[in-house]
Amino acid sequence: MKSNSTMKVSGILMILFGIVYAILTIMAYTGSVQGLLPGHESQEVMVAVLSAAVALLALIGGICAVMGNKPVAKVIGFVFAAVGLVSLIYLQFTQNAFNIADCIAMVLGVILFTSAKE
Repeated sequence: MKSNSTMKVSGILMILFGIVYAILTIMAYTGSVQGLLPGHESQEVMVAVLSAAVALLALIGGICAVMGNKPVAKVIGFVFAAVGLVSLIYLQFTQNAFNIADCIAMVLGVILFTSAKE
């Protein structure tokens, strides 16, 4: 089988994104940083659930992509992009804020989805 370098690179980016996003989310909830992740300062439960889902899916999708598991990576990429979109829309309507991290999540999810097609 041929190695899919685009999928592996997107997997590495997703792993790095998941780690950084989880750290920044924890820092935003503890009050260490302010204004970096709009909407997280309110500590609303739905925002916390969506941000945890984005970070967790980034790690899982990244690991699947690096390991070369295309069918699972394709599904995770689709779900990751969808959760990023839901999080972006939810923050826009409830907090009137745009979160660039959710936008990056959508883009990474689409990249993983398209690169994992067989």
